[in-house]
Amino acid sequence: MKDEQVKVFESDNLWASIFKMVVPALIAILVMLIYNMADMIFVGQTGETAQVAAISVVGPIFNLIMAVAMLISAGATVIISSDLGKKDNEHAKMVSSLCIWSGIICGIIAGALIIVFNKPILVFLGATQDIIGYARNYMLILAVGAPLLLISNMLGQVLRAEGAVKDGLIGNLIGTVINIILDPIFILGLGMGVVGAAIATVLGNLVATFYYIRYMKKKAVVLNMKLSYARMNPVFIFSVMALGLPNAISTLLSGFANSFANQLLSKYGSDAIAANAAAGRVNMIITMILMGICMGAQPLMSYNYGAGRLDKLSGVIKRLLIMSTSFGLITAGVVIFFKSAVISLFLKDAEVAVLAENILTILMISSPFLGFFYLATNFLQATGNALKATIISALQKGLLLIPLLFILEYLFGFMGIRCAYVAADFGAIIISCILLVIEWMKISDRAKKEYEKEEMKNGTNYDGCAKRA
Repeated sequence: MKDEQVKVFESDNLWASIFKMVVPALIAILVMLIYNMADMIFVGQTGETAQVAAISVVGPIFNLIMAVAMLISAGATVIISSDLGKKDNEHAKMVSSLCIWSGIICGIIAGALIIVFNKPILVFLGATQDIIGYARNYMLILAVGAPLLLISNMLGQVLRAEGAVKDGLIGNLIGTVINIILDPIFILGLGMGVVGAAIATVLGNLVATFYYIRYMKKKAVVLNMKLSYARMNPVFIFSVMALGLPNAISTLLSGFANSFANQLLSKYGSDAIAANAAAGRVNMIITMILMGICMGAQPLMSYNYGAGRLDKLSGVIKRLLIMSTSFGLITAGVVIFFKSAVISLFLKDAEVAVLAENILTILMISSPFLGFFYLATNFLQATGNALKATIISALQKGLLLIPLLFILEYLFGFMGIRCAYVAADFGAIIISCILLVIEWMKISDRAKKEYEKEEMKNGTNYDGCAKRA
């Protein structure tokens, strides 16, 4: 690894290391937030609620593509960071190349399937008659650009594995700026609506992908696209995907849950879908910031776990808890205070905007505390516990949320749908914290036994070893 990257991972100033990893990740998250909101904001300026609703309906397709990107990138980030901690650069290069080529193939397959099965997919997504035309056009263009969307988002995450957080941020910024520049031109200037939004998204990801490829050729430590490395052990991709499964399942099930929510909301009309979509976009401000804090520090957790530095790993976890809780509460307060102004960016209809504000207020009950959930998930991934991380991800967005959507909608109608998200969030937070504590106790016990063996060999005591661990 390069000297500056080694300093980030091995510094004893944990706050400094965390900030160096997290701040660029947070900026990237904020850029991604703007990126995710840009389409809906500019489409919202057309004043056509049906087009805003169409973006929401197609949202799960974007989630599907992101899920595949997460499936590969999250696992790759953990393994590559751990390999670098162990000084095994050759294995890291193999993983890097294998993941990139797997991502390209998956993107092509995903795009083809979406195009072929677009009609039944739209029906499943809950597209109403006044929405379906807009939704189809938006979805088909995203499907064509699926390989670019997948690779761009995957590489943006994997660059963090070798400490290149700045370059990952630059790539995100480039793609987002291109998208934001093109959105008003295509959507409003040329009157293309959702079609223009989709084209701008694909072009933004195209430029970002070119930047990441240039980084690999000019600056990368282990990241590469050499087929010779990918061919060394192609079946290893399944091990990578196993570690990335928690993030992928969370993203994928989130898409499915939104699809079921839209199906339930369709009985209340396209205005209800649009209001729900706008509130959900604003709520992303909190959830994505908390996710960014924990994901940004994940390579630091992986590195210290791989290097056997449990004291530093513990310090990182404690500081992330403080940071995520503080950010969650502060951001929630800001969102609630400015909710009317923010919602108005998406919706011009006053009645629909008020409905969206009411939905957003309900979501604020649980969102500020999701940092506990994201920290537990990333910790379990960083320590190689893919199965447990997968379980809690599946609980939040699937096993808890989907049944609750139907049950609470039946009991409380429209607002029951949003209450389902709150109930699922708190259930996942509690379970994830329990699993984090249990896993930490196991890791500590294993370390204690190893140090006791060293004590017998070297005549040292456990406490002294623990301080150096």
